[in-house]
Amino acid sequence: MDVGGTGRDRRRAATIAEIKSAARLQLIEGGAAAVGLRAVARRLGLTPPALYRYFDSHDALMTALISDLYDELTGVLEEIRDGDPDADVGTRLYLVAAGLRIWALGHPAEFGLMFGTPVPDPLALNHQQRPDHQAAMRFGAVFKELVAQVWAQQPFPCPSDNDLGPVLLKQLRQRSEYFEGMPPGAIYLALNFWTRLYGLICMEAFGQLHWALDDAGAYFEAQMLEMGEALGLDCPPPDWE
Repeated sequence: MDVGGTGRDRRRAATIAEIKSAARLQLIEGGAAAVGLRAVARRLGLTPPALYRYFDSHDALMTALISDLYDELTGVLEEIRDGDPDADVGTRLYLVAAGLRIWALGHPAEFGLMFGTPVPDPLALNHQQRPDHQAAMRFGAVFKELVAQVWAQQPFPCPSDNDLGPVLLKQLRQRSEYFEGMPPGAIYLALNFWTRLYGLICMEAFGQLHWALDDAGAYFEAQMLEMGEALGLDCPPPDWE
């Protein structure tokens, strides 16, 4: 027999999970515009006021959904990263990058919501405490930590401070602690890796490469090889002949 509010807490948690699951189905079937509180309530056979007992606004529901999606993706990438304990750090970085592409292509609606939704004002007082921001940072840490490990094992050639210009240099120096003490030039190349990877996957996931490539897989592999060389990796992406 449950004691106190334990049973109520479990029932509430189960209902919240059902609401988020219904919201995700709405997203998959109709895009972000279809994820309204009334539409989700109808799907579950609830009245809108009943749904408000669990999510007091559309923003609250979307924040929870985005947070869950980031955590799901992070879990997938961490499993890939840790799947082969004998793999070197460069191989793990390649595998995680490929894993992100595979997840994005398999979940285009979810990927579009996560990476196509405007980021809340980073200067807002509660920005750092938002669960979607914290989940996104956990996701980003998977890549950041791998690149930092590459640098720690064998520093790769990178731009000098003079090459970066004072405005960019100041910002990169401020992020050094987050990047495990990497110098500005190395952080610059780490950001190059991420923005190039992100842009490449977005172009493919959103159908923006169809005009040039029927299958962008080989192009992705070629781009990964170039990015890996910029980070000093002396191994090709896994499974390449």
